Amino acid sequence: MGIVVVASAGGSPGTTTVALGLALTWPREVVLADCDRHPSQAVLAGYLRGLPAGGRGLMGLAQAYRERDGRGVVLDDQLVLLATDPGTRRRFLPGFTHPRSAVLFEPYWPRLAAQFADLGTRQTDVVVDWGRLDADGLPDALVERARAVLLLTRSSLPALAAVRLALPALTEAVADARAEVQLGVVGGGRPYAAGEISAQLGLPLVADLPWDVPCAGTLSDGAPEPRRLGQRPLWRALTTLSLTLAGRVAVADAVQRGVSAGAR
Repeated sequence: MGIVVVASAGGSPGTTTVALGLALTWPREVVLADCDRHPSQAVLAGYLRGLPAGGRGLMGLAQAYRERDGRGVVLDDQLVLLATDPGTRRRFLPGFTHPRSAVLFEPYWPRLAAQFADLGTRQTDVVVDWGRLDADGLPDALVERARAVLLLTRSSLPALAAVRLALPALTEAVADARAEVQLGVVGGGRPYAAGEISAQLGLPLVADLPWDVPCAGTLSDGAPEPRRLGQRPLWRALTTLSLTLAGRVAVADAVQRGVSAGAR
């Protein structure tokens, strides 16, 4: 089991909406982690309709790390229920609550990445909503343990220009890791086709997510579910993407276990 990081280079392509959709359609137990350095609390305020976190989340973890020096800190204590789904636990780790919170959390990324990896030993995957990539990029500890990095973009020229600027640093960051940068296009054909974008960027295309306002509104704003949500184009595309990524995570995990066993 493993970690999937969802990020964008700019242009607000709906990173949180896609990460949430993945968590809600993931075929195994999953934790959605809001690790966006630019705090918005979008899932709590939107999809969960103002659900109070009760102090749980990244800042609760940071306080526990400080007080206990990392000893005996249980990640499960900081999670809230994301959805009631018989047979599959879907939980959520709330994110930062203040613009300076990410700076204060910086020393703790290795501990959190290790706890994410520990969830994998309990057959639970982690979908990380990283939001927009900035000059600091992804923490090394998170990249080292990730199985996939999903880079999202819209198909407009400004959005693609932002991807071209961010891609060299991102590619370099994952070069020595087990993760592969994979492309997801939101609203392909508006105006450029997803396949054309994939070829131009040299990234494997794993998702061409349709422009579906009713479904996206449910995920991003907590709007009432449209009729037959499961049949909406975006929901079907997210379900397919979840199965694809979960399969690749499982294969990468099996390969890594084989490598580790061979090294012994």
